[in-house]
Amino acid sequence: MNPFYKLFCLIYPEKCPYCDAFIKSEAIACDRCLEKLDEVQKPVMRGVGGFRCVSSFFYGGRIRRMILRIKYHDRVQYIPQVAAIMAGDIRTMYGDDRFDLITYVPMHKIDQKKRKYNQAERLAKALSKLLDIPCVKTLDKVKHTKKQQRLKYAQRKTNLKGAFKVSDKELIKDKSILIIDDIVTTGITLTTCCKTITRSKPRLICCATIANASHHLPDKAII
Repeated sequence: MNPFYKLFCLIYPEKCPYCDAFIKSEAIACDRCLEKLDEVQKPVMRGVGGFRCVSSFFYGGRIRRMILRIKYHDRVQYIPQVAAIMAGDIRTMYGDDRFDLITYVPMHKIDQKKRKYNQAERLAKALSKLLDIPCVKTLDKVKHTKKQQRLKYAQRKTNLKGAFKVSDKELIKDKSILIIDDIVTTGITLTTCCKTITRSKPRLICCATIANASHHLPDKAII
């Protein structure tokens, strides 16, 4: 371990993403939460607009708190920890599907400037290292839209119309692509991104997220 990083860890010890207990810097979570995660982590495959999507967890409890910390409270240090779980699920659920590249749902430049980072991009880059697949930007968000979570289902569909544009068509053509986001709820954002990429004739598009925020969650999924 780099001595400067070791000193940093002594001054600012790592915390569990799910409960804030102190943990070793290389740990995914504390022992208590790991036990809980083992009980509830059952990756689910869900179709979004006709595209397959693997989610490692249902959205609720500690999982929800962890994602909100990453998304709104600058806790990006949790990303490698959750990416390690996702990487295993991607290998298991997609099996022999070999992806040529990993990409992510982009943010509009106004929103990214305000947040200072795109959590989906950070997650995609962490997965790229773990899965040994290049991470490539394939989409730009060219339209500044309202927040999807504040809109009704019908409004969500129209809100994203024309929002995304392919960055480089030749980069996508005939490629097998895995697109990453943090949460799938109605699936409209991922579906819109997938359909935008489809116009450039990729061979395959699949998706992966940390969590599935369907409305009907099993009780055991909330830890």
